[in-house]
Amino acid sequence: MNDQLRSMVERWRELADHPAVAAFFAEARVRIAEVVRAQRPICLASGACCNFEKFGHRMYVSGLEAAFVVARIDAARRVRAANPLRVLDVEAARGRGDCPYLVTNANDPASRAFCGEHEERPLGCRIFYCDRGADGRGSEWQSDLYEAMHREVIVLHETVGAPYLYLEWREALAAVAGAARDAPPA
Repeated sequence: MNDQLRSMVERWRELADHPAVAAFFAEARVRIAEVVRAQRPICLASGACCNFEKFGHRMYVSGLEAAFVVARIDAARRVRAANPLRVLDVEAARGRGDCPYLVTNANDPASRAFCGEHEERPLGCRIFYCDRGADGRGSEWQSDLYEAMHREVIVLHETVGAPYLYLEWREALAAVAGAARDAPPA
């Protein structure tokens, strides 16, 4: 990781527990849930959306959102006595073409999978549904909602003085996990 990215990640990690950041993401999650309830997309909980290579899509986040999500997931994992995200987890997910939080069961003949950190998933995961709806327009409301939320994420960065960088999800996770690994013990 270069020095400029390391500096950005350190700042995102510092701001991840800022009250304005937590309030923003809490409110954004509520607003997204309201739109999703109104649109009523179907989720088969197959994990297809988390298998980026197979599904043929990418998920992007801002650096601050990645730091916020990882901080929340790692805190929840500490409570459950589970391991925090590691760079090796991200690299393994890249090799598989999926998300490091995707949970699969090799013994499941149906190959079902699910998000192991569903409660704390990023905004894009809350908005994206494989279901395009009966009218075939599911991707329109999803795109519109994502673009509106992303504009607000940019404003959040400006409000709290966070450097802005838009990254592919696993790239952002690797950067945040790498910075966590390199950080001196608390």
